[in-house]
Amino acid sequence: MTKINLIFNENRNIQKEQSRLERMGLKDELAIVSDEHLLASAKPDQVYYDSQRKCGCFWSGVLDNEDELRSLWIQYRPQSTGNSAKMLAQLYEILSEKLFEKLDGCFVIVFVQGHQLHIVRDPMGVKTLYYTRKPDGEWLFSDQIKGLFAEGSRMPVVNRAALLELFALGPSHTEGQTFYKNIAELPMGYALLIRDRKESLHEYFELNVHRHNEDLAATAAHVRQMVSDSLNRQCAASDVHAAFLSGGLDSSILCALAAKRGPLTTYSLDYEGNAQYFKGYAYQTTRDNEYIDAMIERYAFDHHPLVIAQRECAELLEPAMIGRDGPGMADVDSSLLWMYGKVREQNGSVLTGECSDELFGGYPWFYRSDLVSLKSFPWLQSLPQRVKLLRAPMNELDYEGAMRSAYWATVQRAPKDPFDSEQDQRAKLMTYLTVHWFMQTLVQRQEAMAALTGLTVRAPFCDAKLYQYLYNVPWSMKFYKGEEKGLLRLAFEDVLPAKVTHRKKNPYPKTYHPEYTQRVKDRLQALINDPECRLCELLEPAGLQELIDTDGGSFAKPWFGQLMMGPQLLAYFIQLELWLRRYQIRIEF
Repeated sequence: MTKINLIFNENRNIQKEQSRLERMGLKDELAIVSDEHLLASAKPDQVYYDSQRKCGCFWSGVLDNEDELRSLWIQYRPQSTGNSAKMLAQLYEILSEKLFEKLDGCFVIVFVQGHQLHIVRDPMGVKTLYYTRKPDGEWLFSDQIKGLFAEGSRMPVVNRAALLELFALGPSHTEGQTFYKNIAELPMGYALLIRDRKESLHEYFELNVHRHNEDLAATAAHVRQMVSDSLNRQCAASDVHAAFLSGGLDSSILCALAAKRGPLTTYSLDYEGNAQYFKGYAYQTTRDNEYIDAMIERYAFDHHPLVIAQRECAELLEPAMIGRDGPGMADVDSSLLWMYGKVREQNGSVLTGECSDELFGGYPWFYRSDLVSLKSFPWLQSLPQRVKLLRAPMNELDYEGAMRSAYWATVQRAPKDPFDSEQDQRAKLMTYLTVHWFMQTLVQRQEAMAALTGLTVRAPFCDAKLYQYLYNVPWSMKFYKGEEKGLLRLAFEDVLPAKVTHRKKNPYPKTYHPEYTQRVKDRLQALINDPECRLCELLEPAGLQELIDTDGGSFAKPWFGQLMMGPQLLAYFIQLELWLRRYQIRIEF
C-alpha cells in the first residue's frame, strides 16, 4: 500500500535495522536503500542513491513534465542517463530549491545530501507525506499514516489537540496536522528541510496577486487552452484511456477532450435500486442518467455503468476507513473504493473531474448570499449539534475557538489585492479556503481509495498553473450569466450538449435506498450495544440512540459538506467506532 518510507537518524547507525523499514512497506515490492544513518524504500524506478557520496533521491507520484526535466538535465550534464530519481537528484545538486518551481505533477520527493534531507510535496497536495520525530531524535516518514505505526515504535494516540481537529473540523483537518498526537503532515506546496538536527518548513508555491487584464472572450479561450493542456500532459504521463462520466459539467468536458486523443472507456456510478427512492433536494436536484446518455449519444464512448449493491456499500465502510487511516466521508468513501476497484480490473489509470468546483466557484458557498457572508467554514455549519452529541469531559473543550482560530489563520494567509472590489476579495478568500480545506479532504479521499486498489487517478482541473490563473479572474466572469462555473460553461459550450452545459452542479451521488439505512442502523446499534464500545467514550449513548431511532434525522444539518446527513452520518459513526477499535486508539485527555 505504501509507496515511500524513510527512517533517518543522525545520532546512531541504523543500517542493520532494515526489518523496521520492511514493516513500514506493508508487503509492497519496494526497493530498499540502507546506509549508516538512513533507511529508505520506494518503487525501484523511483530510487537513486550514491553510497559513496551519500546523496540521492526517493520519490513517489507522477511527473507530468519529465521530458522537459530530462532536457534540462542533459543541458547541464550532457550524456546523462538513468532513471527519474537520478535525474532529480542531480538537478537538485545543481539548482537546489529552485528546482521545486520547475516540477509539474503530483509527487512527494525526498532529496538526500549527507546528513541533510529536503522533502517536497506537490503544489496542489495530491500526494501525501506524514512524519513523526521520536524522543531520541529519529525521524520516520511515510506516505500513509499506517506506515508510521507499522514500524512499531509509536502507538496511535488522540490527545486534546487531535480531539479538537476531529470534532471541530473533521473529516477535514488543519494543514500540517492529523488526527493523531505527534504525527504531522507535510502541507501542500511546502518543502521540509532537516539539517543539523533542526527542521524548517518553507512554502515554495505561493499565489501571485495581480490585475486580470483579459476580456471575457480571451479569458474563456485561455481557460480552454489551460484545461486542454493539463489533460494532455496528464494523459500522456499516466497513459490514461479511461474516465469517469457523471453527466456533470466537469467530467463531461474532460471526456469530450479525451475523446480527441483516441477511443475512451467511461464509467459511471449508481446505487442498486436508487431510482425508486431518489429524492431531489437543494444540493442534489437530478439523477445522472439522462445527461450521461446525452454525452454517449454525441461521442459514442465505450461506457460502463457501475451499480453498487447496498450491502457492498455498507461492508466497505471499514476498508475505506483503513485506507484513510481514520473516519472519512462514510459511504462516499466506500462507494468510491468499490468503483475504483471495478475500474482497476480493466484500466491502470483514469480521469476524474474533481477540483473544478474549487477553482471555478461551483459550490453554493461561492454565490449563495447566506453562505458568502459567513465568517466561518461554510461546509462546517453543524458545530453546536456536534458538541451536543459529545459527553463530558469531551464537550468541555473549546471547539468553537478551535474552528474560529483555524478559519482566521487561513484568512490571514490568503493572498489579497487591496484594489479588489469587496465581491472579488470574498471570491479570492473563498477559493483559498476551499482549496486548502475542502479540496484537500476530497483529494486525500481520492488518493487513499486509489492506493487500496492500485489505480492511478488523474484530475486535470487540479493543476497549479490553472489555480494561479483563475485566482485573479474576477468573480463576474466566473459567475457569467449568473450560473456557477459560468466561465467554464462558456469556454466549452461548443463541445457539450446544451442540457449538459447548463446542468446545475450536483455533488457526488449518494444512496437513498432504505436497505442501506437499515444496514447502517443495525450495525451501529450492534456496535454501541457491545460492552467494549469505544464510541461511547466520546459521545452520549442517548444521543447516539436517538440518531439510530430517527435514521440520523435528529441531526438536522450535514455533519460536513453537502451529503453527510441521515444514514450517511450513521455510517460516519460506524467508521469512527471501527477506527477507535482497529487502531487501538488511546485517548489522552
